[in-house]
Amino acid sequence: MYKNIFGLFTVLLGFICVILMIECIRKRRWGLAIFFLLNAFTNLVNSIHAFFGTLF
Repeated sequence: MYKNIFGLFTVLLGFICVILMIECIRKRRWGLAIFFLLNAFTNLVNSIHAFFGTLF
């Protein structure tokens, strides 16, 4: 159960990072947008690991 809660939390954080990345691209802050893109990718990997117990 704790793994599913952690997975949902990381999916939520990844979704927030994607929204912030889009806003940074609109304001032409490329470095911050890349940072949020990498953070969203990391959250995606963590959520997959939390749900399935394996990375790939």
